[in-house]
Amino acid sequence: MEGVRIFIHAVRMVLGNLNVALRVSGALLAIHLVIGLMAGEAYFSSGMGMSGGAPGEMPQFSGLMFLLSVLQIIFGLWIAVAWHRFILLEEQPGAFLPVWNGAAIWSYFKAGFVLALIVIVAVIPMMFLAGLVVLPFVAGDMGSPGLLPGLIGFAIMYLPAAYIAYRISPMLPSAAVGKRMTVKEAWQSTSTSGLSFVVLTLVSVLAGWLIYMPAGLLAGNALIIAVIWAALAQWLSILVGASILTTIYGHYVQKRELNA
Repeated sequence: MEGVRIFIHAVRMVLGNLNVALRVSGALLAIHLVIGLMAGEAYFSSGMGMSGGAPGEMPQFSGLMFLLSVLQIIFGLWIAVAWHRFILLEEQPGAFLPVWNGAAIWSYFKAGFVLALIVIVAVIPMMFLAGLVVLPFVAGDMGSPGLLPGLIGFAIMYLPAAYIAYRISPMLPSAAVGKRMTVKEAWQSTSTSGLSFVVLTLVSVLAGWLIYMPAGLLAGNALIIAVIWAALAQWLSILVGASILTTIYGHYVQKRELNA
C-alpha cells in the first residue's frame, strides 16, 4: 500500500542521512534534552512527554521552560525548512546548525498557519458529530470513557483531519524551496492519493505509540533514561514527520519514485 511505502521511504530518508540529520537538528535535540532533564517527572505529567497531567499542574522552572519551548518552535521551523531544502535541493547544512533562510522560514510559517486554519475549520463539525456519537458511551463515566469511544473519536475527527492536512501538505515543502503552492494547487497535486493518507496516518500513529511506549514504561523506575528516550523519540518523530511531508511533495508534485 502506498501509505506504508511513503512512511518507509520517510524513515529511510532519515536513517540514510543520519549524519546530516544531526547537523540539521542537533540543536533541537539538545533543547528537548534540556527541557526533559529540567522538568523531570513533570516532563511526562505536563503533556510534553507521553501523557497529559492533571489540570493546573505546572512543570518546574516554568519561566525558563517557556523560553525553551519558544526556542523549540523556532528551531522546529528552521529545521523543517533546512531538511526540506537538503532533500529537495541538496542544500548542505553547516557543521552544527543549518543555514538560516529567513524568507523561506517566514513563508513556511505562513503556509503552516493557513494549513492549520483549514484543518481547524474542517474539524469543528466533526467534533460535534463525534460528540453526538460518543456521548452515549461516556454518559455514565466521563472520567474514563474507555477504548471504544476513543477509537470512534479518532475515526471521526483525527483521521479526516490528518487526511485533509496531508492532501494540502505540499504547501509546506513548496514554501521551503521557494515555489509556494496555493491550497487548490496542493489539493489537486495529491488527487491520485486515494486512501494512501488514511493508511499513512494509521501507520504513523502506531509507529509513534511504539517508539514512545518505552519512555512511559521507564518513567516510574528510571526517570533519566525515560526522559532521554522520550527526547530522542520526539526528535526522531519530528524528523520523520518532516520527511513524510518531503516525500509527499517529491512523489506527488515532482513525480519521484518511492524508495520502498
